[in-house]
Amino acid sequence: MNIPTFLSALTGGDLPATAVAEERCLMPPIGCGEPLVDEDGTARVFWDESEAARYQAEWRITGLCPGCQDSLGGEGDE
Repeated sequence: MNIPTFLSALTGGDLPATAVAEERCLMPPIGCGEPLVDEDGTARVFWDESEAARYQAEWRITGLCPGCQDSLGGEGDE
């Protein structure tokens, strides 16, 4: 089984490429399924352009929104 097939099985067919195309996070149980921009037009505020670029690059690869990326831990955690 390859990685896209495995992810598809876990998420009921949702893949990072689909989430990115639809500008949202991966569906549960991996992500939250929420859009990147709320209905009222608000989006997450970043400290600087560099931070925003890192989150966007990671989202394009994983399909996980900044909140879900943060919940995984790792670099930048306090």
